[in-house]
Amino acid sequence: MGSGKKVTMKNFEQDLIKYRNFLETIPLQRYRKELKDIKWVEQDLPKELLPLNSIFKFYWEKREFLDFESWFENFWKEINEDPKTAKVLKWFKKYYFDKDDNGWFKKGFKARMYRTWVSVLTQLDFCYLFEFLSVRRGKKIALECNADLDKRGIDARINNINFQIAKISQRKEAKVMPQKKEIIVVPYPVFDIEDFKRKIESPRVKNKNKEIYKRMIEAFEKYFIRLRNGFVVFGEDYLKSIIENLDSKEKIKQIIKKISAELSGE
Repeated sequence: MGSGKKVTMKNFEQDLIKYRNFLETIPLQRYRKELKDIKWVEQDLPKELLPLNSIFKFYWEKREFLDFESWFENFWKEINEDPKTAKVLKWFKKYYFDKDDNGWFKKGFKARMYRTWVSVLTQLDFCYLFEFLSVRRGKKIALECNADLDKRGIDARINNINFQIAKISQRKEAKVMPQKKEIIVVPYPVFDIEDFKRKIESPRVKNKNKEIYKRMIEAFEKYFIRLRNGFVVFGEDYLKSIIENLDSKEKIKQIIKKISAELSGE
């Protein structure tokens, strides 16, 4: 919030609906197939080539939800037309690749940008839902998310409490979710739910493990929503208890610990 503009409950509801409608249009399966093996631009990028300022500008500040192709071409044009960033880009390509084939490099750079893009969109879903639920529940909050915070490992700052969204793909990651002194780590599962369901039906899997998979699925469905295209967004039950306890970082840590345990199938 903190923009200085007069806002209403309807604004936040419309923003959330619009944002999630946009998320549902992303062809995740197509991009995974096209880009999953393109990993030749994995080096640390100079700060001039980082996309965070651009992503936050469009998807949070302006709330202009460009599809990936449009956003990437805009960003690519921006860094090539600015003399300062164009010079850094030229140095980066020459230093690491010693190739003049701009199309070859652009393809690898695009794949790298897509992974960052999707990751930040997940963080922003947390923020959009947090805004909406806070206003609906009559809570006044100060919510910040921007490139400067992101570079410090902070995905959202709410009333001076720092949050970081952390992907977990396996049970053991949920079970031992580490917490940091200055940042509350929020687990975000990227579980293969269909694989869990297959294991539950498999005669080779022990009944004890089947029950664990069932509980993991139940927790996932309790705290998250899987959109039609497979994009996983935060559910209201996840954030409501956090919002009600913003006066206590320790209470929030206990809530996250409980949710992590549930996601681990305990």
